Amino acid sequence: MRSSLGLSPALVARSLAEQYAMPVPPALVIAWETGGAHPTERELIALARVLWCLPGQLMGGRAESLRDHRLAMDLPQEEVARRIRVTPREYAKLEVRWTGDRTMTRDLATALHLSPPVLVRACGWEEDLQELLRRAVDGRWQAQVRPVRDLVPTLSEEWITHALQALAAERATSSALWGGSAPTAVTEEPEAEPLERFWALVGVTRL
Repeated sequence: MRSSLGLSPALVARSLAEQYAMPVPPALVIAWETGGAHPTERELIALARVLWCLPGQLMGGRAESLRDHRLAMDLPQEEVARRIRVTPREYAKLEVRWTGDRTMTRDLATALHLSPPVLVRACGWEEDLQELLRRAVDGRWQAQVRPVRDLVPTLSEEWITHALQALAAERATSSALWGGSAPTAVTEEPEAEPLERFWALVGVTRL
């Protein structure tokens, strides 16, 4: 990114100091590039401005946390807080450990452009969703509709109901075909995880 703009580490460091009152040595700029050090949120945003790009383009790899996704969108905490109608202080706590209700979670997904699978992963809810899906597969799918919708409020209740019912029906059909236990040759074939199957049934790609 830097080299494509014809900027040396020294020029980047000088721009950070002059434009953002952020004196850093050229060696630190190189360390950021090589992974030897990681910029703070303030440093990352300033660096992106200097390099004429979004912070997400400098992060490398896949965004995982809510903070990663917010930075990738180049949004300050205050703006996300405004969009989900909480105070910046409240959002700062939620970004570390998301405990928002269904409405807040839906607004968060909209603000950060999160698909359902990415939303669940960024909120740290994959294990919770996995457990609900296991219960649905065991035949108790009706009782899981509301809890699943609380975790994935961007999906309609109709789609969630369809997916949970299908998961339970597929397991029931499999058990009926094999009398509750499959032959050895079949059990060697790994079944799709309920979570993977759930995303397929609701028509979204797990990225």
